[in-house]
Amino acid sequence: MKVYHEGDKAQALCHDDGPVTVTYGYRDVPFNDGNGVAKNIMAGICDRCGQVIVIPAQSEPAISQARKRVEHSLEVNIPAAYIDILDAAVMRIATHPTTDFRKPLVVFYLDRYARQEESLDELVALHAQYQASPVFARNPRKRFSVKLSGFANERLLEVSRRSNLNKTDLIKSLVAKIDQDIVRPEHPLHYEELAGLGRVLAS
Repeated sequence: MKVYHEGDKAQALCHDDGPVTVTYGYRDVPFNDGNGVAKNIMAGICDRCGQVIVIPAQSEPAISQARKRVEHSLEVNIPAAYIDILDAAVMRIATHPTTDFRKPLVVFYLDRYARQEESLDELVALHAQYQASPVFARNPRKRFSVKLSGFANERLLEVSRRSNLNKTDLIKSLVAKIDQDIVRPEHPLHYEELAGLGRVLAS
């Protein structure tokens, strides 16, 4: 892999100017979706129009890190029993249980569905099952509010689209899955993986 340095030249294709020479240098590069900026990364700049048109491989880790720092707010109002389930799961998994572990627990399952390690049909069925329960119908509502990284937010939008569940119903369904996997069984599923995550977060 070639590593580029300030002032290096190369040939590239510019959308506006066609084949051009680029000069490499450090620039702040906004993301294509408009959500954030990767600051002071090496990039290839068109010598004709001055636009960044090439991002070398050496800049990809810094871009990934910058994307993680972009936070998206997720706020849903759900029956209090769902929050109780989350906290019961935290108690069973975390060495030092606090409400801070709610988000990693939800994101862990969100990622499993995004990677198709769990069945979306099961997720939708769990939503219907818990939605029909009178326990949840008579509960007061509580707010589940977290900040998601850009990566986690993309996972959320993807699973929401594929399952046809809005954000509120998706969070309720994920908590229902956590109830089935962690709270109810004698031996929680994914215990070692989640307990390890809890130890890292507590350190």
